[in-house]
Amino acid sequence: MSHSDRSIKTQLIKNQDSQSLQSENIQLKAQFNRLLNNAHENQHKLKRFEEIEFKLMAAESIEQLLRIIRDEYTTLFKLDDCTLLLEDEDLSLRRLIPKSLQHTDDGRFLTLLNFPVELEKLKYLPSQISTGAYQIAKHQWLMANSRIESIAVMPLIRRGKTIGVFCCGSYDRERFQSHAACDFLQRLSFIMAVCIENALNLERLKLSTMTDALTQVHNRRFFDQRLPEELARSERSLNAVSCLFLDIDHFKSVNDTYGHGVGDDVLCQVAQRIQTVLRTHDVLARYGGEEFAVLLPDTDNDEAMMVAQRIIFGVNKNRIVIDKNVILTITISAGVSTLMTEDSVDDSFRDVEELGMKLISTADQALYDAKKQGRNRAINAGLLALIETDGNSQKAQC
Repeated sequence: MSHSDRSIKTQLIKNQDSQSLQSENIQLKAQFNRLLNNAHENQHKLKRFEEIEFKLMAAESIEQLLRIIRDEYTTLFKLDDCTLLLEDEDLSLRRLIPKSLQHTDDGRFLTLLNFPVELEKLKYLPSQISTGAYQIAKHQWLMANSRIESIAVMPLIRRGKTIGVFCCGSYDRERFQSHAACDFLQRLSFIMAVCIENALNLERLKLSTMTDALTQVHNRRFFDQRLPEELARSERSLNAVSCLFLDIDHFKSVNDTYGHGVGDDVLCQVAQRIQTVLRTHDVLARYGGEEFAVLLPDTDNDEAMMVAQRIIFGVNKNRIVIDKNVILTITISAGVSTLMTEDSVDDSFRDVEELGMKLISTADQALYDAKKQGRNRAINAGLLALIETDGNSQKAQC
């Protein structure tokens, strides 16, 4: 090989090496850019996860927490659907979670699981986050949306027990690919489980302070808190609200004759019989001793009187059996009062506390009249009519 040929060959090799290096540099640069973009994307994703996590931890009630999960999380991560399923074997969550979140018009966001087949599915759900294509046979019980193409299933686990599962759905098949962003979702599911458990425990604590320990119905504190709320709602909705005051007849003689243990049993059974007559949104409270108060939202005077009569019949239609030696016939007396809708009320009357006190005192006076007239009956105090008096003061008359 001549010197000239060797030079040409050497130059070709150098050119090939140079092109190879350039190609490698381009590939390395592209790889670096991809890694940099992924880092920026992960940083941005982490920032969004931290944002929602801080909001979850700052929630002050179970209602606020669930609305953050349903609304803000869905918006922040641009989800097409999300569902939350919580274990409720003893049906206790139904008392803790607002009805507005249990029965939503925008799909099935929240489901409280209590049927054995549902609880069994939840029990054997894998403890790890799973992502991938939506499969009807596998995922329909978690998210019944036929348009979903990909799904992320996030079990909520506390102390080794699955308390629920949160699912994110997308109409994009590529959104939740297998094992994509599972580290972020795993962390979020842990925080979500802790926050839900803490919020529910707080609601249980609140409920315990608002519940009569003996009869397990609401106590006077709860009733006094709900009364102005219902009156304000009544004013907005232009619907009547009624109040019943109930008192067990001759209850002192039960305690004197059979002892306070029997008296406690009577109180519990009477409370249960009253509760069976009422609607889920009616408010029953043990007001004191053997006296109960009932708040009937969206109930006019005639309807309230019928409820009172049904309660009286429900209490005395069957005798109360304590044991084979103590079988008692118990009766109850009732007083009824009703606040009419705002279109029948003087516009200058706006003192909700005064309205509440008048509604209660009027029903209480009607109860006293029922006692005077022989007990085991309901006396109707009628409508609470508001009239304007001299100056800026008002008074209520029946």
